[in-house]
Amino acid sequence: MDILIFAVIAAFLVYRLNSVLGTRHGGERQRPNPFSPGEPLAPQPAKSNVRPIAAPAPARPAVQPQSFDQLVDLDANKDGRIEQGLAEIASADANFEVNSFMQGARYAFEMIVTSYNRGDIDTLKPLLSPKLFADFQAGIRARAAAGHTSELIIHRIKSARITEAHLGGAMAYVTVAFEVEETAVTRDAAGQVVSGSPDHILTLQDVWTLTRDTRTSDPNWILIETRTAEK
Repeated sequence: MDILIFAVIAAFLVYRLNSVLGTRHGGERQRPNPFSPGEPLAPQPAKSNVRPIAAPAPARPAVQPQSFDQLVDLDANKDGRIEQGLAEIASADANFEVNSFMQGARYAFEMIVTSYNRGDIDTLKPLLSPKLFADFQAGIRARAAAGHTSELIIHRIKSARITEAHLGGAMAYVTVAFEVEETAVTRDAAGQVVSGSPDHILTLQDVWTLTRDTRTSDPNWILIETRTAEK
């Protein structure tokens, strides 16, 4: 009788644990990782009234080696500080490789900008610092409250070069300047253009700072700051 009672209690505890914690079945949403070589940039379904016009991104090609002057802003590296910073990061993270990082940075740029315009906060959250995520989320909510929709096409990233790199304790920091050609349009609830134009390609210059804790096995870099390049 005692054995039967303990068996019933054990079965009940297993049931309660499963109901609280859930059971993994392999279909859970995986964290997007633009810095993992070979992983495709898969579009996520829109979760707001945003109507994207960006075409689905192709599967990521193999990392294409680039020369030093294609990866680094030579003016910013006149004193060799970027090279020194990259060497410090590589010394703390044996898996850090500049070509792979820059390919990941390009994909992260497209993923973040496209997800923001689609209102896809699930994709954005793991790629942004808490403060930046709050800012992005506020922008998405304000757009939805106004009844506006955003449309975006990134035609190409003309260039992406490192302008700063350093190691602060265990935290690696890399700043990348992007020059991008894109078409962006915002429409009101009636479909009328509020800003931008579907017929014009704009050239934008954005500067992004990304960071990663070199003590962790997570290869993702987190976006902590964005700004417009000074002219």
